[in-house]
Amino acid sequence: MKKTSFILAVLGLVVVAGPASAADGEIAYGDLYNIEWCPCNPEEPFDANGSVVMGKTVMCPCDSQFSGYKKGFDQDMREIRQSAANQLRRLNYFKYYLGFDYNIGKTSAGSDNLTFDDTIFASSAINVKPGDVIDDQDSLSFVVGARISKYWGLEAFYQQSYDDNTVTQIDNTTLNNINYHLMNEYTTSFKAYGLDLIGYVPFSEYFDVVAAFGVAQYKFDNQATFASYNIDGTQLVDVVSRNFDEDKMGWRAGIGAQVNIADGVALRAMYRYVYVGGDVIDNMNEFSMGLRFLF
Repeated sequence: MKKTSFILAVLGLVVVAGPASAADGEIAYGDLYNIEWCPCNPEEPFDANGSVVMGKTVMCPCDSQFSGYKKGFDQDMREIRQSAANQLRRLNYFKYYLGFDYNIGKTSAGSDNLTFDDTIFASSAINVKPGDVIDDQDSLSFVVGARISKYWGLEAFYQQSYDDNTVTQIDNTTLNNINYHLMNEYTTSFKAYGLDLIGYVPFSEYFDVVAAFGVAQYKFDNQATFASYNIDGTQLVDVVSRNFDEDKMGWRAGIGAQVNIADGVALRAMYRYVYVGGDVIDNMNEFSMGLRFLF
């Protein structure tokens, strides 16, 4: 038994000391390959034609079969590595993103009455209900954010009215004169900027329920224009404009959903309640839809 072991050890040394590769890069008998078995002896890798030393094949006579095996093995490894990378990317929730939203804001007035008492040509103060002259406030939001973890993120935004909102009224009573009447125009717009804390509840890698809470500075630019015309409306007699702007810090809270529609692109829809607490605008109910581009 000792003699046999000694002979096998010597044969092993001779094999290991053999040539590393054949000429012209061809795979040859005796090459050292980093695989655990010889494909031409898969059932019995320890025989004389496919001996294994420390998990590596040191002899493999089937060149063409091994070449095909090695190519297939390398391709399998590339696919495994790619799959692992894709899975890691899905699990890595930290993302920066840019985006925008289109918002429709339903406003509620902050007071029952607005009084304009310094119009030169009016015999009395002009009283207006804010709810009658402040209409929906469509707006665009531009956002920069980061999803910090699976469940939390931060988002800074700048929001501006999509277009000035104008309501026109014909006033036949204020001047109390059969020869003249007023054409009143009320134009409103707003800008806002702030920061939201975003919460995510993932249901899958493609769908999240999203909640938001934040603070923002809201600036409402409001103007009333009172134009006096003769009774048939053909002659402008006088015009007076008055601003009734408001600049308020408000808070907002919302809930919605986010759907990952493509790699790095998400669609988000939300309902948001905004509290301003001003004399003109007390609060807004916003409905928004937009895109996020993740990096």
